[in-house]
Amino acid sequence: LEVQLRRFRQREMLRIVWRDLGGLASLDETLEDLSELADVCIRQALECLYGWATAKSGVPRTADGTAQQLIVLGMGKLGARELNLSSDIDLIFCFAEHGRTDGERPLENEQFFTRVGRQLINVLSRQTAEGFVFRVDMRLRPFGEVGPLVVTYDAMENYYHSQARDWERYAMVKARAITGDRDEIEALTGMLRAFVYRRYIDFGVIESIRDMKRMIERELHK
Repeated sequence: LEVQLRRFRQREMLRIVWRDLGGLASLDETLEDLSELADVCIRQALECLYGWATAKSGVPRTADGTAQQLIVLGMGKLGARELNLSSDIDLIFCFAEHGRTDGERPLENEQFFTRVGRQLINVLSRQTAEGFVFRVDMRLRPFGEVGPLVVTYDAMENYYHSQARDWERYAMVKARAITGDRDEIEALTGMLRAFVYRRYIDFGVIESIRDMKRMIERELHK
């Protein structure tokens, strides 16, 4: 899988760069193509890893027996489909509900998805003789580097509505689900929309944006 993904990435990067340098694609088209390349690599890698993991441990299910997928959220440039040639990919991993796999040796869903998530990061970012696919940055997840690698929807909702900082709300504007079925994605995006777009006017946000602008300006002048 690692070799196949890296060779596919090399071929596609060559095609994208060739079209860009030859004037055959606009900047927007190039950024879109790079983002789509990352999406395809993530989906293909996760499909293989999920299949191998379920063959070993069973399918992760909710209390009512519904099968669950790992939802991968693209953030930042990837989420906005603005990935460039040197970009890392910012990701968040989540799943719908707690539960267990249905195999002979069941795992808690959180344990199952944490294993799959770690494998996905390694498959994409590990440096090999063939290079890497994409560097993965997970720091935008709830609680950042000290937080769990994967979280449930309920845990995300609790975090974002009670502990998230203002910049996390702004970052979530660009969030985009890359994997998952329609129902799971709709439930997640509905929850995130309520966090990002409040029903009331928050004048504190205006001052927060001003503070962030001043901070960026200070960094630029260093």
